[in-house]
Amino acid sequence: MAAEYIGNHTYDTAYETYDTSSTKVTTKTHVVSLSKVEKMVYLTLVALIALVSVYMLSLKYGAYDMNVKIAETDSKIIHQQSINGELNSESMKQSSYERIYSKAKAYGLSLNNDNVKVVQKDGSN
Repeated sequence: MAAEYIGNHTYDTAYETYDTSSTKVTTKTHVVSLSKVEKMVYLTLVALIALVSVYMLSLKYGAYDMNVKIAETDSKIIHQQSINGELNSESMKQSSYERIYSKAKAYGLSLNNDNVKVVQKDGSN
């Protein structure tokens, strides 16, 4: 029996013991390998989602751009309507009876009721 044999090579020495009882927590990770088909499916799905996102953003930008153009056109229309109203008012002021009469007097013309013709806007007498 080997336990009963004590050889001359054994020494009775005291060993210093170090506290190595600090525990380390290790987590085991298991990497799942994907097949080539699964990788292609995932890559295709990611690419499809990216393309749909870009397409939706371009549609939103197009709608926003169209709304900006509509607003600009509306502001131009309103501005032109105000100009047209001012010109119409000026035209009415220039064609008033008092103004025409004062211009005629300035040129030395006199009012003769026998020679007055009424002219309507549509051009008929």
